[in-house]
Amino acid sequence: MSKKLIAVAAAAALALTGLVATPANAATFTVDVDASTGVSSHATSASAVAAGDDNNTGTLDYSSSGSATRNVVRFVVNSSATSTIAVNIDGAGKLTDTLTDAAGAALKVGAGSSSLSKSVTGATSYTFYAYTNSTTVPAKVTIATATDTKTYWVKATVGAAYNLVNVVFPASVLSGESNSNTNENVVKFDITDQFGNAVTSGATATLSGVGATFSGAATYDSTRKKWEANVSGSTQSNVSMQLELTATDISANGFSKPVKYAFKSVSAGSIADQVTALKAQVSALTADYNALATKWNARVASKKAPKKAVALK
Repeated sequence: MSKKLIAVAAAAALALTGLVATPANAATFTVDVDASTGVSSHATSASAVAAGDDNNTGTLDYSSSGSATRNVVRFVVNSSATSTIAVNIDGAGKLTDTLTDAAGAALKVGAGSSSLSKSVTGATSYTFYAYTNSTTVPAKVTIATATDTKTYWVKATVGAAYNLVNVVFPASVLSGESNSNTNENVVKFDITDQFGNAVTSGATATLSGVGATFSGAATYDSTRKKWEANVSGSTQSNVSMQLELTATDISANGFSKPVKYAFKSVSAGSIADQVTALKAQVSALTADYNALATKWNARVASKKAPKKAVALK
């Protein structure tokens, strides 16, 4: 091949190389999660990352990877070249690339969006924060450039006991029944934190009242998935019950008032006593009916009523 042809071929090769060069935004990246370097993407929500604290202050906070008050998960995306980094979150989650407003005040719980986008120039990094208030549905975070995608999950930390919910008192309290979860003399309920997440340990709810003996502090039954407290039998005609949850009011931080109390007044006595009482009521009603029926029949007999006589009970 002549020198001229070799020169032409070389020039063509260089031109083709320029045409197929890797575009500027085709960048790979690594991710640091809560100061852990180069965390690979997760495959399932079982590997969800939890913040250090639940959002009981009403504001978003990170401070540092070791802070006990951090309630968001920090992501640092380290891009290898100029690129556009797109971030999305699904589930009960939010994203934000700042934790303060224009005046420097901490953002409130609920601030943020479902997506972020950042254009970076050269090999640089992009920091954002993700959080969720749900412990049952981890939020999925997807980070992508034109040529690379990584997926992570974040979840909430269960807060302290805050609300009594789904409280069911017994319809009546029977004397002679033992103080046990196997009978009808049981108060059943759920406890949640300020976001509605189920609290199954570390809570104190106490049953007390008048007219019976109460078990005091409730316990959580892992089989029935309920908090339960007992009231033992009474010989009185009525039993009043009060269920009280120990909870710190954080409504000043923007939350609703805690639901700490539930009340109920029910009838009491043994089954035999209740049967006797019901029979007495039936006898009284029967006597009233017969008295009216006798008067009616007398009117029929005197032809003052155009209807037939009725039978007595």
